[in-house]
Amino acid sequence: MNEIGKHKIKIYDFPECGDDEEESRMLKRLKDRVPFAVVGSNTVIEVNGKRLRGRKYPWGVAEVENMEHCDFIALRNMLIRTHMQDLKDVTNNVHYENYRCKKLAAFTNDGKPVRISNNFCPQRILNTYMVFWNPLAQMEEEKKEHEQKMKKMEQEREQLFEQKVKEKFQKLADSEADLERRNEQMKKSLEAQRRELEEKRKAFEEEKTAFEAANKDEELVRRASVDVNMKDPDTKEKKKEKKKGLF
Repeated sequence: MNEIGKHKIKIYDFPECGDDEEESRMLKRLKDRVPFAVVGSNTVIEVNGKRLRGRKYPWGVAEVENMEHCDFIALRNMLIRTHMQDLKDVTNNVHYENYRCKKLAAFTNDGKPVRISNNFCPQRILNTYMVFWNPLAQMEEEKKEHEQKMKKMEQEREQLFEQKVKEKFQKLADSEADLERRNEQMKKSLEAQRRELEEKRKAFEEEKTAFEAANKDEELVRRASVDVNMKDPDTKEKKKEKKKGLF
């Protein structure tokens, strides 16, 4: 840390956590580990029967999630669990504003940057960074951006709703047309089946009539033959005698 201060290297300044003793102890532990020595790895290795994420070297194994080997857990806790919002605020209110005001300062009459005092910025940040910030202008700009964003989102929602409604109507129209087409096809098919059955019925009736007429004629002939035989009972005997006489 002495070398970092000697060379005027700017690093993250941990904010004060208030009267919470637990957070104070955690902050002290984090500060004591600065600067962090982090080991990263996407390889899972087996150490003493346990599968761990780490790096294997000829002299041993460096475990990623072991506080005795590296500061990965401390860095992760700081970035995700304890100081994420403060880091975001510093990035937005300091680094971005420095960049923005530096660019805007190029439009001054003499072309020299202008330092704008900021009474709303925390003292710890003022002691560490050169801050250019006009809070009223920023609030007005953020308000306009928010209104434009909301208006754009509303237009997009309306367009999306109209598109969904059109798609729904088109889908219903397509379904109705498909049902009409199937209905017409079914009507034609049923009509064809009806005509076919009607033709078969007529053919059957004609065959039945012809069959009954043929059976009727045959029955008449048989009855006539029976009547003749009954009227002349000696005819058969005469015929038999005639045949015997010939032999």
